[in-house]
This record gives sequence, structure tokens and C-alpha cells, in this order.
Amino acid sequence: MGMKKILFFCAFFCFMFTTYAQQYKSHKVAKGENVFRIAKRYNTTSEAIYRINPTAKDGIKEGQILAIPVTNDQEFKTHVVGEGDTVYNIAKRYGITTAEVYIYNPEARNGINLGEILKVGKLAKEVATAIDAKDHQGKLAVLDSLKAVPERKIVSFKTHKVQRKETLYGIANAYDVTVDEIKKHNKRLYSEEIRKRDKLRIPVYETGVAISTAKDSISARVSTTTKYTIQPKDTKFGIARKHGITISELERLNPTMNPDFPIGMQIVVPSTVFVGYEELLESGFELYEIKPKETMFSLVRRLDISSDSLLAINPYIKDGLKAGMVITIPKSKVKDSLAFDFAEGKSINLERKLYNFTPKKVAVMLPFSLDSLNMEQRQDTEDFLRAKRGARVALDFYSGVLVAVDSAKEKGITIELDVFDTKMNNNPVHLKKIIRDNNFNEMNAVIGPLYQANVELVAQELKQYDVPVFSPISKKESKLYGNFFQTRPSDIMLQEKVISYVQNDSTDKNIILVIQEGKRFEAVKEKLIKAFPQAKIAKIQEGNFLLRPDLEKVLVEGKPNWVFLESDDIAMISNVTPLLNAKAESHDVTLFTTDKNNAFENDSVNNMHLSNLHLHFPSIDKEYEDSSISRIPFVERYKKKYGVAPNKYAVRGYDITYDILMRLGTADNVYQAATYEGTTEYIENKFNYAKKVSGGYYNKALYLIRFDENLKLTAVD
Repeated sequence: MGMKKILFFCAFFCFMFTTYAQQYKSHKVAKGENVFRIAKRYNTTSEAIYRINPTAKDGIKEGQILAIPVTNDQEFKTHVVGEGDTVYNIAKRYGITTAEVYIYNPEARNGINLGEILKVGKLAKEVATAIDAKDHQGKLAVLDSLKAVPERKIVSFKTHKVQRKETLYGIANAYDVTVDEIKKHNKRLYSEEIRKRDKLRIPVYETGVAISTAKDSISARVSTTTKYTIQPKDTKFGIARKHGITISELERLNPTMNPDFPIGMQIVVPSTVFVGYEELLESGFELYEIKPKETMFSLVRRLDISSDSLLAINPYIKDGLKAGMVITIPKSKVKDSLAFDFAEGKSINLERKLYNFTPKKVAVMLPFSLDSLNMEQRQDTEDFLRAKRGARVALDFYSGVLVAVDSAKEKGITIELDVFDTKMNNNPVHLKKIIRDNNFNEMNAVIGPLYQANVELVAQELKQYDVPVFSPISKKESKLYGNFFQTRPSDIMLQEKVISYVQNDSTDKNIILVIQEGKRFEAVKEKLIKAFPQAKIAKIQEGNFLLRPDLEKVLVEGKPNWVFLESDDIAMISNVTPLLNAKAESHDVTLFTTDKNNAFENDSVNNMHLSNLHLHFPSIDKEYEDSSISRIPFVERYKKKYGVAPNKYAVRGYDITYDILMRLGTADNVYQAATYEGTTEYIENKFNYAKKVSGGYYNKALYLIRFDENLKLTAVD
């Protein structure tokens, strides 16, 4: 080899090693730390850390050293959200602004949750500690596990019941599959650990079929071998990299190799040495640099290939795409326009992005209670519906579902809809029988049941098949199984929506708290005081009444008075709102509440007062007036089909179902579609799903509604 070529390879290997050293940091586990919090600190993912440190899946200990992948050598301070924490008091604790909290944690704009880990500032940079070559075993094992493999045809599935102390790695070895192949068919395992008695779907692949060797396999790179003598300062890592193979492949070529790696030992290596990545490209492939904001879904549309094919060529992109990353793509596959360039917070119109027109199977599970209904007697049916609110809601919701299915069919989406009567709340025997007697493992989505206990049970039963289950109406917190989708934002999120809105514009405002006495309102009172420590608290008399002198003590002139009214007492609301209304012009009063409950709807409460006070309140849906909603095509279709205007449950049935069908038409499955960065919006509801740390998905999209003049309701945000 000529001197120039030797210098070239020396320079190249120095560059390669420096690159690897800069990509990883060593981290010593501190007391109380977990992998998720460490990932937050280094702006990476838990999965990326597990891949480099596979033993960490069994738990980490104080003092343990982990290899951490880093992208920009920046570390972050982190904070675990505790009881009563708000964005405001967290920001104050760490000496930053609420705006900075939202910059570090964009999802926090839609509320924070107990136990959530937030970034709360940057740590001062230190000189990065490179992991020595002898410690690259874990990293090379990761690279080895990410090699592209030929696709195998699945002929069936086995069910494996997890036993005590079993690991995913051990189960994969027992069935001759990879951990990734198990995760692919049990998607909850991307975010959850396996547990005893879990039932896993294990793919069974076709055997005896000749498969072309993947271009990154060892047999493709080791066509001829030669002997190599170990030199001083040689390492397994250096030799493997020099010959374009991994340490695992080097060990497979030398099964009897002395583990002490003594100088002078001869080993078998490929005859060829490592060359530049471009030179390894096969004919018909080229390199492509990832653009800013480019996502996996936008990329597969641009390349016009499946996501599985793209991952097979570039297995390392499973952890996500980053601007500047270089990947391999088929030549002349890049389209001119982005199909899925969704900026965070941007409104998404999925109707324009449809491409997956394979038939969809959807199940609807609702409490119709048909077993107790006498359809032959009209009077009996009417009496039944008057008495059974659950059945009325179910029928209204289902009527909206049917219109959504019709609308989706017009867009080219074929739907096979299966409908099941859950009969009543907390009905496990009947629900399990429905699931046992029907092919739920083939469902693309399940909508319902209506009641919380029922929908949680169905999610638990179907998690073994990774079938997504959508809770349509319940606002209660769930156990959050990995396949559970909470479509209704929680009450805490509704509270945070109003509080964050006021916090963002509270400068030079006189914040006043008018809060009903009693245990029920202690929590919201404490939360508001923490969010607004300078707020004035109006004195409430026994019996929940506010006297005019007590109101005048907390009002100020020449400054906007922003008043929180928290009450479910009709008498109190009908007492407070006239007093505020009388002061609205002279004192510039705006009214807020974190919970616009039924008491605000009572006839004793004057809506004109609420309008004059510009009441702001959070809502899961927009409240259209009949005059504006009647012009919407859905309403026209609904009236034509049923002869009446849709109520809120019918509209919600339509919105949820149509959103699910549009997501299924723009992705391979609902889990992919749930990662879209942006919000879908329909008649009265909008959806922006996010994943809980503990598993499951929740809808973080909701409205802030304001009363304007003449009782007009306006969506502020």
C-alpha cells in the first residue's frame, strides 16, 4: 500500500474514532435516577440508552456507568413534577421563566402530570469524557443488532405467556426471533417492560425459503479471509472497524480466539479493509440528508416506499430522524413535495393526506341494553329510553359513528364495522365473552365501551393483540394500558388550560379568587394560590355568599381585574355574577373559571352577565350555535338521515370516529398516526394525542371558550 493511501486510512480512522467518541458520554448513575430521567438530561430516548446498555433493562444501580448517546453535547437539569406543582412555581424554583419551561418542554403547554419529568435549564458544559475503545463492546453490540436483515414471511403467530424472571431477550432467543420482531407485534413493549403473565404474540416465519443476503450481512462483506497478527495497542474494536465488521462478527470468525487478545496471536479477518461509506453503496442506492422538521411519515411518502423497507436499509433510524442525518435511499425516489410536513401545534387536514386504502376493521362497543328492550311496543321503547340515560347517549353517539363511516367511504376508505352491545357498566363476564367469540385480534381500532370500568377491561384484554381501544366519553384517569386512548382531556388539563392562559398575560392584572368554601374546592384553591401568589382572596360568608363590601375590598380601579369564580353552588354563582356585572364598566372585570359546570347553566344565572363579564372557561369541545352549525355538511347529512339536528353526543361520535378513520388512512396503524405533530379538528372536537410515560395515549387538545357580546361563544385557543 502506498504512503498516500496509508496516510488516508490513518486520517480516516482517526476521524471515525473521534466521531464515535463525540457521539457518546459516560454517565455515573446517581441515587434515585432512572433511565427515563437520564434520557431527559441528555436529550435522548430511553430506547437509545437501552440499545447501548442492554443490561440496563433489568434495572440500574447507583454508581453504575452507562454509555449515553448525545447529539450536541448539551445536558439539561431535570425536575420530577410533584403534588401541587405548576409551571409557574417550577419556573420560579429554578430561576427561569414560564416561557423557558415551555421552550424546553413544548408538551407542557397542555398541562403537566404528577411524576412527569421536565427539563428546567441547561447544565454548564464540561469537557466530554470519551469512552475508551475497550468499552465499545456495548456500542458495537448495538450496531451489530441494528444490521439490516432480509425480510421473512410470517406464516402464523404463537402465544407466549411470560413466566417469572423471564426477559425479552431470553424469549427472543427461545423462539429464534429478534427482540425487535417481538416488539413489532407487541407495540406496547416499545414503552413498557414485560410482566409476569403477559401474553406475547410471537411471529412464526416461513422456513426452507432461499433469501437473498442483506447487503450489510457478514457473508456479504467477508467473501475472502486472511490471517492477521495482533500488534501492540491493537483492540478488537480497532481491528473490527478497520475491516468493516463488528466485534460480534470478528468473534464469530474466530470462535477459539484467546479472550486476553495477546500480542502476536493470529486471527482470521476479511481480506478487504474498511472503506468510505459511499463506496459501500450498492448500485441503485444513494445518500440522502435529512431536512429540518422531516419525519418518518413524510419521508416514506416522499420516497414512495414502505417504512419497513426504509428501516431495513437504515435500521439505526428507529430512534428517530434528526436534521443532518445521512441515510441510504433508492435512487430517484425523492418526490418534490412533503406530504406530512406537520409542524408542532399546526392544524392537520388528514383528508388531503390519504394513501392507505386497505379495508379497515373497526368495532364499536356501547351499552344499548337491547336485551331489556321490547322493540314491539313503541310506548315501552320510549319509556325505556327516558329511564336509561346510558342507552340514550349510546344511541346518539352511534348515530354519529354511522355518519362518520359514510363520510369516510366517500373518501375511498372501506370500513367493516362490527357493533357490540355491552349492556351495562362493570360487566366483565359479558365483555370477555364478546372478545372470546369474535376476532378482535384483527381489529384496527375499538371505539368504546362507554363506561370507564368496561373500557379499561377491554383495553386490558386486547393489549395482547396491540388493538387500540378508544375511550369516547369518560373523563376519569385510567390505568393507561399501552393500547388505551383517552379521547377526552382530563379535568386537570382543563384547569391547567385556563391557569396557563392567565399566567401568560397576568402582568399588571389584579388577580382575584372567589372560591366556594368546603373540602371539594380546597385543591383548586391551593393550585390557584400557588399559580398566583399575589392574588387577592375574596371573603366568602357562611352559606357561600359574597357581600358587596367584601368584593369592593379586592377590586382596584385603573387596572384589569381578572376574577376566578370556582363554585358548583347555583345560589353562590347567581349571587356573585350580578355583583361583578355591576362593577364591570367602572372596574374592568373579566371572569374566569376552571370548571364551567351545570350550575352555570341554571336559569337563575343570567347569561347576559356572563357575556358582559366575558367569561373564559375550558372545554373539550366548541359550543356552536344552531345558526352556525346548520351550514356544516355533517349536520345536513345527519338531518337527512335521522330527521333531527345532532346533539353533542352524536357530534362527538362523528368526530372521534372520523378522526380514527382518517388516521388509519394516512398511516400503517393508529400508533403511527398518533405521533403526528399537530392537531386535527372537526365539528366540535379536536385531537392531538400524546403518549404517557407509564403507557397509553391521551388527547391534549382542548379549547378555551370566551363569552363575547350578545351571548356569542368564541374559541380563544
